[in-house]
Amino acid sequence: MSRGIFDFMLNQPAYTDAEKRWHVELDQSSYFWYELLVHPPEGFDTKQHIANFLKRLKQTVETQLDKRFIYFLGSRTKLRFCTSRKPQYSLFGKELILHVEVGASRKLVKTTTMMRDDASGARITPPVEVSDRFITFEHPPGHRVSYSIHDYFDMVGIKFGIDTEIHYVGYTKNPDDRPLNRAHRGLADMLYKVPSAEHDFFIFYNLFKVLAIAGTSSSAFNFVVANSMIDEVRVDEEGRIIEKVLIKYFSTEIQELNKSSEGGELENTLAQLGSKNKIGSISFNIEVERPSEMYRFYSRAVAASDRHTFTCKMGDNGAEIVPGLTTSIFGETL
Repeated sequence: MSRGIFDFMLNQPAYTDAEKRWHVELDQSSYFWYELLVHPPEGFDTKQHIANFLKRLKQTVETQLDKRFIYFLGSRTKLRFCTSRKPQYSLFGKELILHVEVGASRKLVKTTTMMRDDASGARITPPVEVSDRFITFEHPPGHRVSYSIHDYFDMVGIKFGIDTEIHYVGYTKNPDDRPLNRAHRGLADMLYKVPSAEHDFFIFYNLFKVLAIAGTSSSAFNFVVANSMIDEVRVDEEGRIIEKVLIKYFSTEIQELNKSSEGGELENTLAQLGSKNKIGSISFNIEVERPSEMYRFYSRAVAASDRHTFTCKMGDNGAEIVPGLTTSIFGETL
């Protein structure tokens, strides 16, 4: 399915003449631990592995409903396995006991996990080893599999009460290059300003779904259609709009320098959307299907939450962010 497959709607007055709004949802997201790019495990080219994954993802996206990637640069309190306390299984419950050092103070936290076979669901006690950053299991016998500490605890759902602070929002057509190539001012600023002794750093690559909602309660025609299917707003502009709204929403210290120019561009874009496309507001719903501390985002301007809902629209003082979702033109909230 190619982008703009339903572009005939752009010639239909019932759609083009209707008042509209956009609703933007997080469609999918992948994150990578920056530590593994600069200090990969021995014998494994992490950067190339991630770049290959992102190239394949980009190719898939381009052959379907072409979109641009919106990336977040974020930090979390550092986690490391305590290597002086070896993994062990409980005497009766067959729970795996691991000890973790949290933050620069290396506060010791004990975790327990019930180990089960993926196929049968039976409880298992496979051999396990840890280094400070990785955990390795042998199951079935002769087959070894390793996970980073962050991937493992995210996978099994163990929580430490740690949230992810967003420091930078960006846009890219080529996720395998930017900001992965590390020649990136936002990444350099985050690494400089945020203490590395206390924090680990992450890159989140996000794809968003943009729905155009058109019609009125009294209209004979009401529409809810993905912008990528009608291509009313071209792919590059769509990506830039999402980026600029999210920059304004998170309002990070690192992006403060360009706040005035970014804000001016956003206001011009919203004004143009209103006059040309009759799009009066853009609401956002950012959440993942399975709640995860990794995706519990916050910034200096936004409280930590598993779900971020807000609306961007033109107000008396220019572009403004309003908490929550705007009531739809059909009288309901998405």
